Amino acid sequence: MTRRRALVIGGVQAAAGLALLSRLYYLQFVRGDELKTEAEGNRVKVQLIIPPRGIISDRQGVVMAGNDINFRLMIDRDKPLQARASLTRLAELLGWPNATREKFLAEIPPRRPAAPLLLMEQLPWEVMAKIEFHLPELPAVFIEEGQWRNYPFADHAAHLIGYVGKVAQSDNRDHPLLKLPDMKIGKNGVELVFEERLRGTAGTRHIEVNALGQPVRELAKKPPVPGGTLQLTVDSRLQEFIVGRLGDQSGAVLVMNVHNGDLLALVSMPGFDPNQFSKGIRADYWKALNANERVPLMNKAITGQYPPGSTFKMLVGLAALRAGKINAQTTVYCPGHFMLGNHRFNCWKPEGHGSMNYKSAIAQSCDTFFYTAGRAVGIEAIAETAREFGLGASTKLGLMGEKPGIIPDPEWKRNARGTIWHPGETINASIGQGDVLTTPLQLAVMTARMVNGGKKILPRLTTETAIRTEGYVDIDPEYLKLAIEGMDMVTNDPRGTAYASGLREPAFKFGGKTGTSQVRRITVRGQDQSRIPWRFRHHALFVGYGPLPKPEYCCAVMIEHGGGGASAAAPVARDVMRKTFELMGIAPDAPVMEQPT
Repeated sequence: MTRRRALVIGGVQAAAGLALLSRLYYLQFVRGDELKTEAEGNRVKVQLIIPPRGIISDRQGVVMAGNDINFRLMIDRDKPLQARASLTRLAELLGWPNATREKFLAEIPPRRPAAPLLLMEQLPWEVMAKIEFHLPELPAVFIEEGQWRNYPFADHAAHLIGYVGKVAQSDNRDHPLLKLPDMKIGKNGVELVFEERLRGTAGTRHIEVNALGQPVRELAKKPPVPGGTLQLTVDSRLQEFIVGRLGDQSGAVLVMNVHNGDLLALVSMPGFDPNQFSKGIRADYWKALNANERVPLMNKAITGQYPPGSTFKMLVGLAALRAGKINAQTTVYCPGHFMLGNHRFNCWKPEGHGSMNYKSAIAQSCDTFFYTAGRAVGIEAIAETAREFGLGASTKLGLMGEKPGIIPDPEWKRNARGTIWHPGETINASIGQGDVLTTPLQLAVMTARMVNGGKKILPRLTTETAIRTEGYVDIDPEYLKLAIEGMDMVTNDPRGTAYASGLREPAFKFGGKTGTSQVRRITVRGQDQSRIPWRFRHHALFVGYGPLPKPEYCCAVMIEHGGGGASAAAPVARDVMRKTFELMGIAPDAPVMEQPT
């Protein structure tokens, strides 16, 4: 009996020993690497280091978007119980309301793993000192030195540079960096267009922690690779000058090299402060932006679509020249109106311009001449010519929100409205009204193509980007010459609509075209725009180029509800062109214009 009991006990012991040995073998040899990694994970934490974002500078190297030090309060969520206890104590120390504490507690998941949670940014020194003193009571809390995006030009370049913001659910979050709660990426402007280049490559930090999860020492560190620098074609001095010149007016101004497409300035006003977006926008600031009737969040240079008014007239004449409907000697008598059947279309000058040819009609902006030319050539030819000069399609600059505008024709109307085209609509389109819509950027492109010999140049933001062209406009150079001579007369002939805004210094002479586009139908001819509400006034436009006789640069000016192209837009264009010539060294000996006139 005793022997049998001993055998049973021995068998049980042997089985237990065998099971123990099997378990040890399983743990040591089968799952050894896995358990070693898990143990190491409990002892060593690996943190991703967000790389410094690439610097954005202007063509002179002036920083337009940089980085400042940002001390951030973080909490490690890998151990939820510790994280919750630390968060509760932290809320007591900093006097957080219950709602704030509960909001953060809700973001601590019950299970690991989870990336660290950002609690506060731009920590004041007194807050940092208090947290450092109480760190033993806050095992999951740590302070990290990071960066926040700084925009020195603030609202003066907001639509161009853009801003950064937190990664949203709608963003592609496959990249490991984009999963970090405090990561910020480009949301608009150049920041968005060149996001991958500016982002950089993450670094790593291996930190040994004790049983409470508190950092003991840094074991290894791989520094992050900063994002690439980006130099723009823009001149920040010109950008600043234009903003000062516009003052409190609402509008857009662009300056462009007519040969390579370099954008020297892209201004939309009023603007907004991208620093507010970088730090986390306040509710009251966001509400004020959205309530502003001048729509500061809209990039009017590329998103605003406006009737081009008389800046469109050159294209109507070019279409008629190409089709053989007019020539350099063709004259049209302007009695102050044009009759289409029983319908009267007024010229802006009630007493009429008298006998006009193509060049003089451009110089004096005679509506009747272009009513006649447009009627003769037809809307299809006008539309074809307009599109060749860059209207009616996106320039593919890359900035978010760029609109294509509208160059109407019968097919467009059938698709958009389900109705047929009427002859009267051609008359309206012939002076840039009706359904014709363009962006200020497109008007700059149109002007560049007219004065560079018909090269279909497209705008670009960096000199690293290849010069973008779409070939050449199929047009007789003599026709372009006629258009340019007419535009030169606008500012340099006493009868020109913008003669008062011309520059008389030989080195600074420029040409251009005024434009005024109606916001609503005006029933009283010659109505004083200053006497009607701002939102009902005409838009004022001007396109210009220079220096003469060999243009290098062009500009497009649009003053929202400015009243008239000659009175509101042309003086701005004059000062902008002069400043451009100065900064680009066209006339280095000329006196520098310090203040807008």
